[in-house]
Amino acid sequence: MEKPEKKPRVGPRKPPPSVILVAPKALASLYVASSIGRLSSLFPRWMSKKVESQYEVTSSQLMVMFLLSQSERMTMGQLADMLDLTPRAITGIVDGLIKKKYALKNQDSNDARVSWILLSSQGKIFLRSARPDISAKLGGLLGVLTRKEQVELVRLIEKLTDHMKLQIDEN
Repeated sequence: MEKPEKKPRVGPRKPPPSVILVAPKALASLYVASSIGRLSSLFPRWMSKKVESQYEVTSSQLMVMFLLSQSERMTMGQLADMLDLTPRAITGIVDGLIKKKYALKNQDSNDARVSWILLSSQGKIFLRSARPDISAKLGGLLGVLTRKEQVELVRLIEKLTDHMKLQIDEN
């Protein structure tokens, strides 16, 4: 059975980014917010399709495992702060990693309220085997940007994220 020909998309087109320079400030802000929204909607879908489904871990679990691979151990609070997540969200992520046997949780010997999280040997093995492929996939996605553009993108995202956090934390 033949596939029908794909017809070119007809209708309104997205304005070029340069419209931000000439549009009224309120309209330009909406354009920027719309672009951020599209990215924040598409990236999790991309991760789900290209990474999560293959490795049966969530993006959040991967981030926690990566952070733990950079430090010997971290507290639940440190992980929550680094990922801008609530303690409840971090608990769910860590519990999932413990269930998969990728992480371990130890109570602090001096303060029972503090839990230390560390990668298990199985978690280390998983990361060692999965990291090259995941890095290649992310590299393929981000390869559309030069290294200089990637640095600028991260700088801008961090600047906006820090500003947003300040506004959220205001009374």
